[in-house]
Amino acid sequence: MGAGLGSSAAFCVSMSGALLTAAGAVSVGARRGAEGWEVLEKGALELVNQWAFQGEKIIHGKPSGIDNSVSTFGKMIKFKKGELTNLESWNPVKMLITDTRVGRNTKALVAGVSERASRHPDAMASVFHAVNSISEELSSIVELAAEDEIAITSKEDKLAELMEMNQGLLQCMGVSHSSIETVLRTTLKYSLVSKLTGAGGGGCVLTLIPTLSANTVLEKVTTELESHGYRCFKVEVGGRGLQVFRG
Repeated sequence: MGAGLGSSAAFCVSMSGALLTAAGAVSVGARRGAEGWEVLEKGALELVNQWAFQGEKIIHGKPSGIDNSVSTFGKMIKFKKGELTNLESWNPVKMLITDTRVGRNTKALVAGVSERASRHPDAMASVFHAVNSISEELSSIVELAAEDEIAITSKEDKLAELMEMNQGLLQCMGVSHSSIETVLRTTLKYSLVSKLTGAGGGGCVLTLIPTLSANTVLEKVTTELESHGYRCFKVEVGGRGLQVFRG
């Protein structure tokens, strides 16, 4: 909780889904997921997402809506306020998540960015524009099919560059933290690119794990990060969204 992985959104989605299902306000589709989990219809998921977003507002003040959308619909999405686009990733994207164990207040961090934008409107507008450009390019790259090792490496190199640029822009917004910078320096020693996730100010950091990266590299960087008291776990981006299990 409070680590920048959208735990509050996952809670709001789970709670909304459970209550709406119990009340008979949403119906379960004919499809079944793994191990008996039932898949909700698109309209039902949209209703759950709307209620989960209200919960996020209570917790965070002015949330973007992306965390509850990902938790509800799963997979990868491109999100702009009021507009959600599902992305099809033809190649797995593997990440190392490092939990710095440094808690932070999302509402306060978001307010801090707003205050900085008020003080420096032109400069911050340029930062936000650059972030948008990176997001658009990244979503296009994610959907490209890479059929051989050369194509996969080229694709991952572009993703790494975009992550690096995005992290620099997040630093401009004032949402980095000394613990995040420690992770960045550590992973860079192993030629791995990282960026903060969530609101920043601590929490978690994402590190792109290239497909052809040696297991020994991952073991070494994990060991070094854990020596700082951090927790690490390897994940593959783009899982299932909300499903219902009736015990």
